[in-house]
Amino acid sequence: MKLNILDEIPEELLAVEPKQIHDLLGGPTLFHLKGEKDDALFLSTMLHANEITSFLMLQKLIRRYQGKKLPRDLIIFLGNTFAAEEGMRHLPGQADFNRIWAEGEGAEFELARDVIAYAKSQNIFASIDVHNNTGKNPHYACVNKTDQRFLDLASYFGEHTVYFTEPHNVQSMAFSKFCTSVTIEAGLPGRPKGIDESLEYVDRVFTMDKIEYNRERDKTEVYHTLARIKVDYHARIDFDDNPDSEADLSLVSNIDSKNFELVHRNTHIGYAKHLNLLKVIANDGRDITDQFLKVENGELLANRLFIPSMFTKDVYIMKEDCLGYIMELILPKPNTTPSS
Repeated sequence: MKLNILDEIPEELLAVEPKQIHDLLGGPTLFHLKGEKDDALFLSTMLHANEITSFLMLQKLIRRYQGKKLPRDLIIFLGNTFAAEEGMRHLPGQADFNRIWAEGEGAEFELARDVIAYAKSQNIFASIDVHNNTGKNPHYACVNKTDQRFLDLASYFGEHTVYFTEPHNVQSMAFSKFCTSVTIEAGLPGRPKGIDESLEYVDRVFTMDKIEYNRERDKTEVYHTLARIKVDYHARIDFDDNPDSEADLSLVSNIDSKNFELVHRNTHIGYAKHLNLLKVIANDGRDITDQFLKVENGELLANRLFIPSMFTKDVYIMKEDCLGYIMELILPKPNTTPSS
């Protein structure tokens, strides 16, 4: 899989729909646009090709600077054009483009290594990877290090910052090893608010002289992702919250409304034929299901207090990736989250 490298944006890119990107570019493409300063902003887009906010935001950003000198170099990676053509996260049998940034074999991994090598050869000011999610979540930023510079960069997007180390093979993790990097989660795909807030965030970073904490921010909480909840691939799932359902898991209809809210011990989550349908996997790979979930008389309950993120009602995503993540609050007051 060859990486296209271009030094200008084709005019046609500003008019196409996400599903037309592949016809125009023919594959994953890296654009390096020159600006007044050579400390480049690296912008990662369309790693998950059904998360179209990144592309719609990119079109607006390029239009904003048409006919103007860029404040600094801008390096744009436009990722999975193949899956964009089908409106899918990734194609069947194809590696997930946001799980290829660590060791691995195959064309997608070679592509990621080429992108990393190019970025390392440049003077990178910061890296931003733009994503959407499938459940009801506030807009928030994610970091892979709690170094102050990373937290400072994250502080300009949304009210929450999430620190995670798993999955370890994402773009932001790879780039965190040689520059300040962040992932932003801009809500559901294609929503105007997500597009506009992403645009203003990217443009603000693009024009910064230096990265420093956003003093306008109301909240300073930082959440740490402890684990993710995996679902049996063969499980039948509905959201009817019905103890007599024919589904193996009958979850509460508003499960994604719990994101970034405290879930207390014994909170009702739905009904399950048995607990083995769900596994809570810690960052180190341990099965810690019993710490967080239990089934009593068919009722699926929380077994301790926790804070979820990215809980989704998209069954495909649930089985392809996970039901959601489990977090704890670590800043500004470490070790204050109750354990039960």
